[in-house]
Amino acid sequence: MPFHIETQEIRVFKAVVEENGFGRAAEKLFVTQSAVSQTIASLEKKLETQLLERNPLKLTEAGVRMLAYAETVLAEEASVLGDMRDIRLGVRSTLSLATSSTVNYLFSEALIQRFCGQAPLTRLKLTVLPSRQLYTAIPSDTCELGFGPFRQTMPDHLSAQPLFEDVRELVISADHPAWGPAGLPPASLTEIPLIVSHLDAPDMRPAIEKLRDSFGTIWEVSDLALRINLVTSGLGMTYLDRRIRETASSGARLAVIDNPSFARIPLTFGVFYRHDRILSPGARHFLDLCETFDFQ
Repeated sequence: MPFHIETQEIRVFKAVVEENGFGRAAEKLFVTQSAVSQTIASLEKKLETQLLERNPLKLTEAGVRMLAYAETVLAEEASVLGDMRDIRLGVRSTLSLATSSTVNYLFSEALIQRFCGQAPLTRLKLTVLPSRQLYTAIPSDTCELGFGPFRQTMPDHLSAQPLFEDVRELVISADHPAWGPAGLPPASLTEIPLIVSHLDAPDMRPAIEKLRDSFGTIWEVSDLALRINLVTSGLGMTYLDRRIRETASSGARLAVIDNPSFARIPLTFGVFYRHDRILSPGARHFLDLCETFDFQ
């Protein structure tokens, strides 16, 4: 016969584990020790397995699994109650957004200013991630929306809203000793460090060969401004989106490397999210804002 685990049962179980005893759990929950013991016994009978060894108190294998479940359920309950409180107080929702460094560098300030002006009671959580990590943050529910370069083939579980195009270019300081009138000698690719945000990021991977196989030393530097400074100082080369390069070139001499064939990578930027999840009001508002925002 089907049965359900009641929230009160897992609350009592978690308290017993956290307090390391039935008596202290009873004090924490403001109930009698007898009530705690009866609840645990009833839960074990319902599950037909022992959750706790007594004298001394110790979790069984089933108890370890139940504790993980209890922590998940009670954390979600706390989150829902917090959301209900915020709605009651007028805080409408939370926008949890992860952007690539390019989007953050070029548009985040203007987008957030406009968003907060239109939705001042919406909470905001903005995270800047390497492009590759955007595609793990969304399925894991770390963030609700991702804003960055699309993959050549987008995952089936994501819905995507394209917003603008750009080209990722391989650049080096025009003052680098290896750079000359004929450009960069092919051998220099394996001699000069390639500075990237993340090794083998999918949006920086040609269809046939991996970039990591075409370069020598690779440095991973997550901060965009630092990558640009390192390149302009002559310490390496990097991939920059054309809009970033044109902006950075106002204060630095950056040269675009024409060869090899993967020196230029066309990109489509946009917002993506899980299509099997109902978007929060804050996320829907941000998508609407992006539709009218001038990304040119």
